[in-house]
Amino acid sequence: MPAKIITRPSKAFSPPARARWAVATSPVGGEGPPSGNSPYARRFSGIWLPVRRSQGLGSAASRGAGLTRDRPIVADHGALISNRSAGRRLAVISMHTSPTASLGENGNGGLNVYVREVCAAFSERGIATDVFTRCQSPEDPAIETLAPLSRVIYLPAGNGIDKYSLINEVPAFAWRIGAFAATEGIDYDLLFSHYWLSGEVACLLRPQLAARWAHIAHTLGLVKNRSLASGARPEPALRIQLEGEIAQQADMLFASTRDEADELVNSYRANPDHVFVVPPGVDLTTFRPLDRAEARRKIGYADEPLLLFVGRLERLKGVEIAIRALALLKDRAHPNLRLLVLGEDSRDGDESEKQRLKSLAASLNVRDRVDFLGSVAQHELPFFYSAADACVMPSYSESFGLVGLEAQACGCPVVASGVPGLRSVVRDEVSGYLIDGNDPAAYAERIGRLLADRELAQQMGRRGSLLAQRFSWTRTADRLEERFDRLIESDQDRVQAGVRHE
Repeated sequence: MPAKIITRPSKAFSPPARARWAVATSPVGGEGPPSGNSPYARRFSGIWLPVRRSQGLGSAASRGAGLTRDRPIVADHGALISNRSAGRRLAVISMHTSPTASLGENGNGGLNVYVREVCAAFSERGIATDVFTRCQSPEDPAIETLAPLSRVIYLPAGNGIDKYSLINEVPAFAWRIGAFAATEGIDYDLLFSHYWLSGEVACLLRPQLAARWAHIAHTLGLVKNRSLASGARPEPALRIQLEGEIAQQADMLFASTRDEADELVNSYRANPDHVFVVPPGVDLTTFRPLDRAEARRKIGYADEPLLLFVGRLERLKGVEIAIRALALLKDRAHPNLRLLVLGEDSRDGDESEKQRLKSLAASLNVRDRVDFLGSVAQHELPFFYSAADACVMPSYSESFGLVGLEAQACGCPVVASGVPGLRSVVRDEVSGYLIDGNDPAAYAERIGRLLADRELAQQMGRRGSLLAQRFSWTRTADRLEERFDRLIESDQDRVQAGVRHE
């Protein structure tokens, strides 16, 4: 019987936050595609996938929303029906963004790196991962190979809409994952969700797939709202409500820092026995100190002092603080100082943050000293880190701060805000400086110290490189695997105990 979409609340989704969703209650593995706005015209191994029509991509919101990648796409349609052998098989849910998307734009950042690197590390251990994400572009393949035992599976869900509108796509997205698993005959050992939207997908999937569920938030709405930049868009109350549901219902929660773990327990009422701190890592093969002169030749800058910002262009990241600090330093003793900004607009709001920052730089008479270079591929970032005199991270909040870790791994001192996530990465007056508050003058003073004392900057760079050695994706994957094994084996022990009891 063809699958059906019921556009009324289902009794299965009783919380008020879910009551207005268009809930997919189709039988899993149905022969026909769900009806709805997305056109369907092709099927792989029983799963209907979308064929995008050009007229559907004509809006301003849709243009530019497609993904570009650091590496070529490998469309592995055969992987849909292959029976790969692995110790475990995980369903990794990253609904709103693909792990292979270019960083520093469209809201892409540390989460993408995390999913990509962890899945690659799992693959080396014989753990298979299917990463479920949404189609955002006509160029997205049905299946993309991430690592020998890891693949990215693109499913239709809100093409051309921002992540704040994706909540209405959650039930249908969850249904499509369930349909994929049923048609392929896959029994996942664990659901591993990333970000609150994916957490809601996992919440719906867990009873359907009878799998354990681990979740990592990456960012928390309550934390972001406590320290909003002027003019920044606050996180909606719905997000915070659903984050609370996820924190209380997931079998296991991972936090990047002890501060984040405390937030989950104290602010979201998570069971402390379910919360584990597992810091992210850094690719120490890619991110390592390079010769400064060679790095500068590579990126096309000579001997002028360089500051570096890496990340999405959104108010949360505090780029305007770096620009104001640059203006103060230029007026003092460093007229040749230049700020390199690597990143693009996040597209989480209507206003172009890049244009706003350009206007600010012009008003401060430093427009010619700020270079907006767009997104840069991961393998090129070490040249920028190694060439810079300092990496500036004036964020209003950070859950961890992978950029700071990458910079330190390359021997670049970091001048960062003293928010909890960055305190776990940067050591104040050891590998850089941590600054309380958002005063550009405080940033200018610390940056000035590094520019005036090259030996101090080099010493901090060496210390930062040593500190970064403590973080690796191998270590992160080891700790995740250990926790996953305990969770899965506890289920097996209960089943065996029940059999013995009978």
